[in-house]
Amino acid sequence: MTRTSGVTSHADTTGGEWDSDLSNYVKLDKGDSIYFEFQIPAHIPGQWIAFGGWFCTDNQVLVEIQSPFPKYTLTTPCAPDWSKFGSMWQGDGGARVARFLVTALENTYLNFWNFGCGIAVNPGCHSGGDLIECDSDSYLQKLYDISPEAHFWNHEGEVIFEVVSSNQENIQIYENGHEIILKSCNRCGRYLPINVGNEQATLSFSNHCVANRPCKHSTFARPRNKKTGALKTFEYGFQLECRFCKKYCVNWLLNRQRTAAQMKEDGARRRYFELLISELFQDSKQISFKHKTGSELTDYIWRKFDCKCFNCSEPLHTARDMNLDHTRPLALLWPLDETATALCGSCNSSKSDKFPNEFYKDPTVLAKLSQITGISIYELQNPTPNMDVVNALVRNLDWFFNNFLMRPEMTKERDGKIAAELVVKALQKTLDRCYNGAPIDLVAAYERHCALLR
Repeated sequence: MTRTSGVTSHADTTGGEWDSDLSNYVKLDKGDSIYFEFQIPAHIPGQWIAFGGWFCTDNQVLVEIQSPFPKYTLTTPCAPDWSKFGSMWQGDGGARVARFLVTALENTYLNFWNFGCGIAVNPGCHSGGDLIECDSDSYLQKLYDISPEAHFWNHEGEVIFEVVSSNQENIQIYENGHEIILKSCNRCGRYLPINVGNEQATLSFSNHCVANRPCKHSTFARPRNKKTGALKTFEYGFQLECRFCKKYCVNWLLNRQRTAAQMKEDGARRRYFELLISELFQDSKQISFKHKTGSELTDYIWRKFDCKCFNCSEPLHTARDMNLDHTRPLALLWPLDETATALCGSCNSSKSDKFPNEFYKDPTVLAKLSQITGISIYELQNPTPNMDVVNALVRNLDWFFNNFLMRPEMTKERDGKIAAELVVKALQKTLDRCYNGAPIDLVAAYERHCALLR
């Protein structure tokens, strides 16, 4: 550990407890619609206002959100998983109304839990009674993406509903609907929803182990019921902090401690990975693309994605406004080629080294990405290293040790660290994510090689 957030866990939870609750529900016949209206009260201009909640259905439905703020989160309903929706933005002071509309395509039960709206506490995280404010614009601009986990109410508004039924029956909302499973957050102390049947349909907590499942960390993978002590066992496990606290409490505080040298290390790792791939195959994907097609890869991807960010649909007026995303991350040795994705700067920063299934939670979005990039759904859903590069590296270990790592830029020492050693350690983390485990202990092989040179 090189850095600490300085924030202690909540006094009442470890993040390893679970509980359950019963939802409210309404029965909808085919063709029926229900409108939830979120009445956000007047507020001080600049205050954060929000609406949202969690829901699930038994059969197919159409969902529509009408929001004064154009950006929001919505997990596509996929029975029997729970889904969520919501948004959060800085209001202009006036009372506002948002609507959540559900139309039944088949007879179904709509279950919903913790629908709410109102004025929210300013961004930050609540731990041990201390509110830590986050004032970073780069973090705050996408708060809507962490709704409804981000909703700490300061003043709640009213939620009302109206049902439009084809047979004009008096449809009511009932209590004691489907059970929803909740897990504790070890920072804010709240119990928030998770999906237990399909753990990768993440709601309020990100998965803990994806490539190296099953998760063997007891607190993450085997939470204990807060009342009975009963254990639940998960294949992927869940982070101890909810997605909101993870970003605005842990990551924000830790990232502020990153030194310029650490930033340079990350940039250098990316450059060395790109160089390694090119050298192994004696080929630059971007240059070879231009030779084959006569056009620049950047222009091709920009037009391919209709000149807008794939994730948020923000217009990209020129190719220079676009960030080329590797789609499958460079950290797993996937080069930048014609399977790249067009993203805006903010979305590219949020995606970082995440694999597609870790960033694009909506299955329909993954399907669209597969159609545009030509990468199969299976590949987008399974975060594995590029085995062509891995196998080429294993076949060329002598060249890797004697040539690649002996380049002048690799042997220089900066801030007490040698670039070659950092590259080997970074590659080992990638190799560890291979489906059947690392094909070679690269660190040990490198140490043996260095010992022979002494």
